[in-house]
Amino acid sequence: MRTRGQSRRPRAGTWFTLRRSHAVVLGALAAWSAVPAFAASAQLADVQFNSDFLMKPKGRSVDVSRFERGNPVQPGEYTVDLYVNGNWVGHDALRFVVREGAANAEPCLDKTLIERLGLDYTTLSDKGRGELAKAQAGECASLADLLDGASQTFDLADLRLDLSIAQASLLRNPQGYVSPEFWDEGVNSATLGYNLNSFHVSGAGASGTQTYLGLNGGVNIGSWHFRQNSALTWQSNGPRTYQNIASYLQHDLPSLRSQLTLGDAFTDGAVFDSIGIRGVELASDDRMLPDSLRGYAPLIRGVAMTNARVSVTQNGNRLYETTVAPGAFEINDLYATGYGGNLLVTVTEADGSQHSFSVPYASVAQLLRPGITRFNVAAGQLRDAQVSERDNLVQATVQRGFNNVITGYAGTIVAQGYLAGLLGAAVNTPLGAVALDVTEARASIRGVTNTTGQSVRISYSKLLPATDTNFTVAAYRYSSSGFWALRDAMLARSVVAAGQDPSGVDRQRNQVQLTMNQSFGNGWGNAYVVGSTLDYWNRGGTTTQFQIGYNNVLRALDTSFSYNVSLSRQRGALSGQMNNQFFASVSIPLGTGQHAPTLSTSFTHNSASGSSAQAMLNGAAGVDNEFTYGVTANHAPGSSAGGVNGQYRSPYATLAASASGGSGFSQMSAGVSGAIVAHPGGVTFANDLGDTIGVVDAQDAKGARITNSSGVRVDRFGYAVIPYLTPYSLNTVEIDPKGIPLDVEFKSTSQQVAPRANSVVMIHFGTVSGRAAVIGARLPNGAPLPFGASVYDAKGASVGAIGQNSRIFVRGVADEGALTVKWGDAADEQCAFGYQLPPKGEDHGAYAHIDAVCGSTSEVAKQAAASSAEGATQ
Repeated sequence: MRTRGQSRRPRAGTWFTLRRSHAVVLGALAAWSAVPAFAASAQLADVQFNSDFLMKPKGRSVDVSRFERGNPVQPGEYTVDLYVNGNWVGHDALRFVVREGAANAEPCLDKTLIERLGLDYTTLSDKGRGELAKAQAGECASLADLLDGASQTFDLADLRLDLSIAQASLLRNPQGYVSPEFWDEGVNSATLGYNLNSFHVSGAGASGTQTYLGLNGGVNIGSWHFRQNSALTWQSNGPRTYQNIASYLQHDLPSLRSQLTLGDAFTDGAVFDSIGIRGVELASDDRMLPDSLRGYAPLIRGVAMTNARVSVTQNGNRLYETTVAPGAFEINDLYATGYGGNLLVTVTEADGSQHSFSVPYASVAQLLRPGITRFNVAAGQLRDAQVSERDNLVQATVQRGFNNVITGYAGTIVAQGYLAGLLGAAVNTPLGAVALDVTEARASIRGVTNTTGQSVRISYSKLLPATDTNFTVAAYRYSSSGFWALRDAMLARSVVAAGQDPSGVDRQRNQVQLTMNQSFGNGWGNAYVVGSTLDYWNRGGTTTQFQIGYNNVLRALDTSFSYNVSLSRQRGALSGQMNNQFFASVSIPLGTGQHAPTLSTSFTHNSASGSSAQAMLNGAAGVDNEFTYGVTANHAPGSSAGGVNGQYRSPYATLAASASGGSGFSQMSAGVSGAIVAHPGGVTFANDLGDTIGVVDAQDAKGARITNSSGVRVDRFGYAVIPYLTPYSLNTVEIDPKGIPLDVEFKSTSQQVAPRANSVVMIHFGTVSGRAAVIGARLPNGAPLPFGASVYDAKGASVGAIGQNSRIFVRGVADEGALTVKWGDAADEQCAFGYQLPPKGEDHGAYAHIDAVCGSTSEVAKQAAASSAEGATQ
């Protein structure tokens, strides 16, 4: 090593003589594009290499000047992901230019790009304002001149541009903010989700088959979205019924942070009880707020004795139906219909017996952040399966966060023969959040004289940090004798029209709800209390539901087991009978492996039906746990039963089946659910949908796995459907290339998208298809090619570099063609050769291996032209 100065320490301006070890490093640099370009430039500024120490033909040189300033960036247009302080702000094509005196190209900061950064222009210096003026005039501004202390790095491999900007120079956007200009409205498409389930029972005095088909279809044209949800039910010994749950056309209005719905809509229930309406609705959509500013379908829990059919209905509408295994179950995937009011859950056991319970689904007024306004305006006809009258109505509500303490809200309902107004406020106090509102209503019901009254509602929510006690909901509501809610008044009119007495319509008097969770911490588990009471003006008795429970997880002997104990108490207002139930369960994993099954045992004692015990073995198998299975046994007074169930979740549909038998009965069920998506690339089958979905476009990448969506893989046409994208938020989609053909390479394995609600967005993963090969190439005299020289295909794209022993590893090339090797710009500093790879089945190992002689570029060009002409003649 020799230097230009007296010091032996390498520094800026140092001249390195390249030994063999240096040559190895230089060869790595030829493929080293993962180092941020601008960072590398700063670290290796003015470093120069002596090419005399590289392996090359005698008397020739190799041009390695492009490595003197780190990882080179050539001028041109690059489609990049733009990050500011680590936060993604866009994905777009940016122009890179070389400034005077610079070795590498830098991004051109034009007017559009600067606006995207979210700068606070009032903080710019005089110099920065000058650069801003240049950009607004159509010129390229420099980041360093625009903002003091700002820096940039460019990752050429991932096409990622990171800008580091002082927070004082940025506008104060909340966490999770994605500018509306990047919300993707998606492509024209059609979707169909289906859920088919057939349940057959024989013996025990109940025989027959019931089949349920739920359909959720949609068509997207531009930013308009049509949706149709329906259900078809038929029985072997009963009628066939069809129910149109909802049909509507929807369009989002980002400027108003709202959704416009035409057709069947459901008010949000934030102020009044939610109702179904057929007409037009304009309502705020909080999903358009950033994650950090966002302020509901409930989770349903229950217990089944056997393989049972569970249906969920509300106001006569069947919302959900499925088959569950014996034991405790949860339903957490109800469609977000926006319904309000109680849900009726009916469990039909394998022997035909039924038991039902209701899940409160009441809205509680919530505090809003200061400056946030939420509104809902709906006009049309009341839509309710139990109300025959289709009266016209208008409902309007508004909520406004005035400051950190008070949120005010109000609403009105105007309908034929009905008028109501509501006024309330939510207050954030040191003792908890309290909401209080009063509703005044006046109804006109034939045969009823007392139809004017008031309803007062108060709700409370508080977390007690000292004891870690969380009062999720504590609410009380009192309605006077003359108060009629809208639905009750309309139902009474339907009763009168049918010639019946309207006094039989239940009207609430007092209602109390409580949900409380208590965490004991340090491995001591969690306790919960859920309860509600309700009485009526028009009949005696009180409906009571109360449940108290405790659950915990214990760890011992390199394993852990969980247990749950609960006590529930229910009393119906009509029967007046009190029913007490005790439930206890223990779950133990049988092993420590990924697919170790779990053994669960439970004991139930019901004051009405006696005691029963269950044992269940459940497990999963497969890379993505796509196979699940269960074996159950149940013993109750006078009867015993056993059964099996299984499910296979393929990338295209979910198949499920169960069978059980016991004392005098047998049960079988089978079901399939999935979805079909038609998009510009064709038709793709999927396992599920959700309201907002993505379609991955990765051509020739059959079998590639979507890492953040379990079980989703690219099909043979190059597409995959990702369900449940979060609208108006940044969704990161990653793809795992493991398992794809060796002749396919991804340009990028991660993409980000912010879809608009109900959209179908295309997520493109660029791929390079072509053979991968190792070519041993030498000059005509047998001499090796210069180490580190670049290799280009016929289109001028770089496909590799000369490695040790004059070998080239190339990827993404055709089965035959021509390659050019360059180690300088002069005519004698480059050569070319034609090649033809052996058939794929004759590859030795993972890649094809051939030898070639690199000769005159003109001779190779003539041979290629002659071969092309001969092919055209044939």
